[in-house]
Amino acid sequence: MTEARATLEYVPHARQEAFHRDPRPWRWFCAGYGTGKTTTTVFEALMLADVTHPGCTGIVAAPTYTLLFQSWFEVWKATVPRALWELKRDPLLGPHIIVKCQNGARSKIFLRSTSNPWSNEGINAAWLIFDEATRERDRAAFDVLVSRVRKGVVGRQLSVLVSGPPMTRRHWTSTEFGAGPGDGRVGTMLAWHGQQHAVVRARTRDNPYLPPDYEAQLRSRPGVTEAWARQWCDAEFGAMEGQIYAAFSRDVHVIPAASLKGRGWRRIVIGTDWGFTHPGVMLAVAQDGYGDLYVIREEVHRERSVIDAPGQWVDIARTLDRDLGPAGFSCDPSLPGNLAAIKKGVRARVYGADNNMAEGIRVVTALLEQAVDRERERRAGRPIKHVVPALYVSDACTHTIGEFEAYARKKLRDGSVSEEPTEEGDDAMDSLRYAAVALRRAA
Repeated sequence: MTEARATLEYVPHARQEAFHRDPRPWRWFCAGYGTGKTTTTVFEALMLADVTHPGCTGIVAAPTYTLLFQSWFEVWKATVPRALWELKRDPLLGPHIIVKCQNGARSKIFLRSTSNPWSNEGINAAWLIFDEATRERDRAAFDVLVSRVRKGVVGRQLSVLVSGPPMTRRHWTSTEFGAGPGDGRVGTMLAWHGQQHAVVRARTRDNPYLPPDYEAQLRSRPGVTEAWARQWCDAEFGAMEGQIYAAFSRDVHVIPAASLKGRGWRRIVIGTDWGFTHPGVMLAVAQDGYGDLYVIREEVHRERSVIDAPGQWVDIARTLDRDLGPAGFSCDPSLPGNLAAIKKGVRARVYGADNNMAEGIRVVTALLEQAVDRERERRAGRPIKHVVPALYVSDACTHTIGEFEAYARKKLRDGSVSEEPTEEGDDAMDSLRYAAVALRRAA
């Protein structure tokens, strides 16, 4: 066993080291892509099981078992010598890892998913690691996990560790750990803490072991917006001055794509915004029987022409027409030739959209605010009334979600904010306006 431990190779970079060294019981490794989030929590799990609480129980959880086994457990297998552990799959206890400790004891690590909260009942754990915690929208699921952390080696600190990139300042991770110094927390925007909680941020560029062009490739991928890059590369929270759709919240408006499969829709409209050097977007917006709108699918592409050729916009429109059976394509009316080309490739009606920007923004804002009002009623335990329609977005529509958080008004030279939106990162928002206004009129 000693020889097996000697083969462990882990040289943490500075942000990982800061996280490992922080003494507080509740810690969040708030990190973007390529920062080694999962590797960080794998070594924390090994140290907690082998050194801090040998012979005790721990929990490693993720929002889904798929995410847990395809991400965290794969890194565990690749990192921890096989002689030190074994995986058990018990019909009663569920999947768990047995760690062979230095002192001869055996620690148990339960592998759990917040999508199956019943599986966490009955566990008395010394520590918890919640990998990709920010992907979990339900604070209650986290609270169930935390309630199981209650018993470890006498006199040693029980620990709750989470990892994941920052979401909005309204996400439960932000309310639990804070989104920066202030309100009793001290430190910098890279690391802050209170008495019991600590946050260590890590940006993609903070990992010196990545290939030199890794971050540049991430930022240049099709569909990547500034807001996406700030969140996933710079580990920044979603909020900005002059944000047009300030009501938008991932916690409220973003729903699992799986929950939309198989649903029947009253009608679907494809909002279409033309683009070539900047993205062109076709956004499928569905209306249910209550009048609620759902962004169910997005096609976001650069350097595609409006011609009938494989992979080009007419071909994409034909696929959407076949798959979704929309009532129509509500398109940017500025290029009539593009509308004519799409008409030749689809069965649905193709028409120029109402391009009254102010009215479209008012329509979308009202839809977003209604969803927020419903969530407030739900949390208060009051029945939900579907009198006024609301708007929701599939979590598969990542480009649209990023634009919601980045869509802002222009800044003037004096530093003030105008009423006019910026012309960058507005492609999906324009498509959404076209579809939302068309569906409202149809209703």
